[in-house]
Amino acid sequence: MDVDGAAQRLGFGAADRAWLRGLPVGEDVQLPDEAESLMEYCGVAAADRRAMLAARPDPVRDPDWWAVMSAMAGELDQKMGHAVPSTGFKAWPTVPASASPVGLFAAAWALLAQLPRLLELHAQRGVPESVSVATVSALGGVMATHRQITGRAGVGLMYLWGPPLRFRGADYEIGRHDFTRAQLGLGDGVSGHVLMMHIPPIGPLDSQASEQSVATAAESFAQWYPEEPLTAFVCTSWLLDPQLSEYLRPDSNIIRFQQRFNLLPLVPPDDPSEGDRELMRLGLHLPVPEGPLNDEALARVPQDTTLQRAYVTHLRSGRHWHNRTGILHSDLPWS
Repeated sequence: MDVDGAAQRLGFGAADRAWLRGLPVGEDVQLPDEAESLMEYCGVAAADRRAMLAARPDPVRDPDWWAVMSAMAGELDQKMGHAVPSTGFKAWPTVPASASPVGLFAAAWALLAQLPRLLELHAQRGVPESVSVATVSALGGVMATHRQITGRAGVGLMYLWGPPLRFRGADYEIGRHDFTRAQLGLGDGVSGHVLMMHIPPIGPLDSQASEQSVATAAESFAQWYPEEPLTAFVCTSWLLDPQLSEYLRPDSNIIRFQQRFNLLPLVPPDDPSEGDRELMRLGLHLPVPEGPLNDEALARVPQDTTLQRAYVTHLRSGRHWHNRTGILHSDLPWS
């Protein structure tokens, strides 16, 4: 199967074609017959279920998109059950803006094709169904976000980080947070295991719910993956930018969340506006313009909440927001 040729014909850029070319193509990918019920299990809304079923790829009718979808499914198959290596994880790329509905849903079909195997893994590890349902609901969540941000059904116009990790058994949603199993690597190899904490956009960052989520995760992963003793929790997020304390109340949920972590030193990004764009996308849930975040772009940011006002005030003062990384050692009390 010529994945590189297919990606080139579809309009993918050179870097994305190289990534797809390096994937182990799933030669015998089978799309599930019970696709609609599996979508419902994954929290996909009815309108998105209909759109996805109408965009079901076919190896004869859609050979190029079938090749791309098969490559993504092949990566999940090869890495099923493995923690994220110390070298990290690359997001699934966006599809060209001219992609057909089949292309916009190609990644979603790759995920759904591996769902039965994922649920087998969860059962073998003793993961309760409530956690399985919450974990795979990322598919429905990303479709809803895709509609909100792009105005189109599908998942293809957004980089996919969380869903591919969840559908290969590396990431689990437990209460308020989700946690990615990852190797801790130093220069001479793997030195331990960490859980990378994430804050999905599922409501307020309630302190009690957050504490309970972390405590449950520490206990659960010790049972599910006893061969991966936990060294620490690690979180990289705009939520940990200490500059937020200049604008938010000391007792706000975000500031209380920050105070539980030891921050690592800031490593300046190559693009000074990287954190600005991340906060705009994940914190404000707004589409990020392709051009600079100038006065015209900032004028389109609503000013209804403290965070929205802080975002604009901060950038207009000539400063930038930053993603920061914090560590919480697993043997320390969360609260």
